[in-house]
Amino acid sequence: MKKIFLIIVLAALSLQAESTNEVDAALMKLGEKVKDLASFTADFRQLDKDPLFMDESEHKGKLSFCRKVSAGATNCFLRFDYSEPEKSVTVLAPNGVLIYTDDMTEPQISPSRDPNRADMVFSTFVSPSALKKHYEIAFNKTEGEKISFKLTPKSVFAKEFFSEAEVDFSKKTGLPERLRQVKLNGQDITLFFSSPAFNVSLPTNYFDASYFKKAK
Repeated sequence: MKKIFLIIVLAALSLQAESTNEVDAALMKLGEKVKDLASFTADFRQLDKDPLFMDESEHKGKLSFCRKVSAGATNCFLRFDYSEPEKSVTVLAPNGVLIYTDDMTEPQISPSRDPNRADMVFSTFVSPSALKKHYEIAFNKTEGEKISFKLTPKSVFAKEFFSEAEVDFSKKTGLPERLRQVKLNGQDITLFFSSPAFNVSLPTNYFDASYFKKAK
């Protein structure tokens, strides 16, 4: 009986290792697609489900990404320009978050308390394998030209904010097409990305506070 149980356990571990290797290979293949990507833009649609009021809101806009290399260090920046239902801008940078609306004379800047926040966000766009630092990753339902993963929080930072997540990548571009995150409070946020444009030219200060400051 013990021998049969041991065989079952070993078989299960073998299948788990095989599955892990397949996930790692898929993540590396996606990473090859974006390793030399300096910038891109894409349209996005964001759906927010609020568990408290049991309602759903929709936002639309354009995403801009840039990867800058300076003094041997690589920094990534993400800018969300919301156009509907209200205009606003959110910039995610390694050192914090910037928020700006048209009625502000200058943006509001919140310094990042933890560099893991930026690392976790940017991994989705430029180094999918780095997501393993924050999540246990398994294949989700995959169809056609996309590959989908289920993400279970693993790092202390990820567990602090999220209960689960999913991401669909395009096999062709290596970029995400859908990103879903469920927060610990039950808030369910899904982002859909479309119409990407690669290595686009963006203003040098496009992700900086100086871009938004109005002349007095």
